[in-house]
Amino acid sequence: MDWFTDINTINKIGQRITTFFTYLQSNCSQAATEFPYIQFNEALHQRFCDILICDKNSSEHGIRFRPLAGNSIFWFNVNELGLGDHLTYHAGRPPIIENGYKIGLNTWTHNKKFPMN
Repeated sequence: MDWFTDINTINKIGQRITTFFTYLQSNCSQAATEFPYIQFNEALHQRFCDILICDKNSSEHGIRFRPLAGNSIFWFNVNELGLGDHLTYHAGRPPIIENGYKIGLNTWTHNKKFPMN
């Protein structure tokens, strides 16, 4: 999850409101970013199989984004009340090929100006 639960952190730097994750480089196809609590729905998601992993196990997993260089994923970390949204719990899966890699960039927006000191 990308939202904070520690009140001291929230008071100091603010809550992470959104996440923008971009794949910069990768040499693998199975090192997905998975959102296990967002159920894969074949009728809804089948048309996005160029960016999602759509296989025989998809209905048993959450949404899984392929690590394609240049692609980005955006989501809100908190709901309209400012509480953490558990549907955004996610995991970056490791490459399954030897010497596989993926490099990504996280950008977070906060509800406070980030202190520079």
